[in-house]
Amino acid sequence: MWRAGAIVLLAIGLLVAPVGAEHGPFFDDVECPTGFAQIVLDAGHGGPDPGAVHETYGLYEKTLTLGIAERTAEILRIDYGYRVALTRQDNETELGNSERGEIANACGAKAFVEIHLNASLDRDVDYAQTFWGEKEKDLAFSLVMNEALGSLGIPLNAVERFDNGGLLRAKMPSVLVEAVFLSNTGEAKDLTNGTRQEGIAQAIALGVVDWMRLLE
Repeated sequence: MWRAGAIVLLAIGLLVAPVGAEHGPFFDDVECPTGFAQIVLDAGHGGPDPGAVHETYGLYEKTLTLGIAERTAEILRIDYGYRVALTRQDNETELGNSERGEIANACGAKAFVEIHLNASLDRDVDYAQTFWGEKEKDLAFSLVMNEALGSLGIPLNAVERFDNGGLLRAKMPSVLVEAVFLSNTGEAKDLTNGTRQEGIAQAIALGVVDWMRLLE
């Protein structure tokens, strides 16, 4: 049984064909890491950009998102048989947002997921949220993924538009996931001992699978 609700089914009706974005520079030298992939996962940040940082626990968003992306890919490959590529394989690689979307294009992907962790000055704030770039190609996927994040057991914030280069550049349905707040004290503790990463990876994988089944 698919988890997608009626609002998602209504939104997917708007999806006639992928709409390519004409934003940012072209990347003629970009290649797919695997030659081809049905799904491309992008671990947010990387290189000199650490993303959100929790200094007390020594946590860096770029490191955590890579681990989550790797585990998500493993689930999708082993449990569901999808061919999956990651935009970056290590924490030294530096990528621009548009370049990340172009990697997904080079793979001929059917779904592109950008994985991030959120941050706030208020250490008690914690919720999951997804963002879309172009309504016609991304909104329905964002709604499906947002519903899947409900398994994290925290509030779900409303799906919102985000003028992100990766989302806009990718030609296929794309979503940016802000899974949990790295700044939240409880989440930081769980991320430190490694227990939270598995739940996040499982939720993202479930959202991808729900979406791919809707396309069948």
